[in-house]
Amino acid sequence: MKTLIKLSFSRFSESYDKEAVLQKEAARILVDFAGDLKGKGIDLGCGTGFLLRLSEWKGIVGIDISEDMVRFYRRFNKNAVIADMEDLPFKENSFDYAVSNFSLHWADFEKTVSELKRVLKPEGRFVFNIPVGGSLEIVEKILGEIQFDFICVPEVLQTLKEKGFFVNDFFVENLQKDFKDGYSLLVHLHKTGVAINTKSSSISKKRKIVKLFKSYQKSTYLNYKLLFVNTIRR
Repeated sequence: MKTLIKLSFSRFSESYDKEAVLQKEAARILVDFAGDLKGKGIDLGCGTGFLLRLSEWKGIVGIDISEDMVRFYRRFNKNAVIADMEDLPFKENSFDYAVSNFSLHWADFEKTVSELKRVLKPEGRFVFNIPVGGSLEIVEKILGEIQFDFICVPEVLQTLKEKGFFVNDFFVENLQKDFKDGYSLLVHLHKTGVAINTKSSSISKKRKIVKLFKSYQKSTYLNYKLLFVNTIRR
């Protein structure tokens, strides 16, 4: 799965930066929600740097598993590391805050939170968003099968509590982008690194997926149900 993520985002960093309008909107909301963050920070799954470019946060280090994403991010901030958020290459108590926009669903949430507990200082803040159940409904409708196993809100909050984080505030925001038909939606997903049917890499299966999206001639939409959370490390 991680190899697939690396490949998806390494091929599309340029198109991702242009096409990922919902991810950029989510970053704007997150920056407002987080407010003024001070000290040394870490941006998990930094991508092309939406949070960095939309905020005035200083001393932030970008982390991404995709080499190409990190290369793109370094256009704006040289402090970036190719790394897995489940296994961060930093010492204990290294950071005053952590942020993450539209990235935590690509990793094991419990392992990532454990790593953050380790590298954040006591009273360090962790502010993030994550897609939860109810996202990408139309994609599953077109395919006629369950494709995405998004985490649920209670599970996110419970994991944070168990790992030693106090939840200050949270809310759910629904983001949506309209498309003229199914194929336009598929092209957008492709350009933003969203892998369809990760269980199979056969050419016949890929052709079937394209055919299903092309046959969906009605206007449609892409939706993400995003959980925003503001926490403090105990």
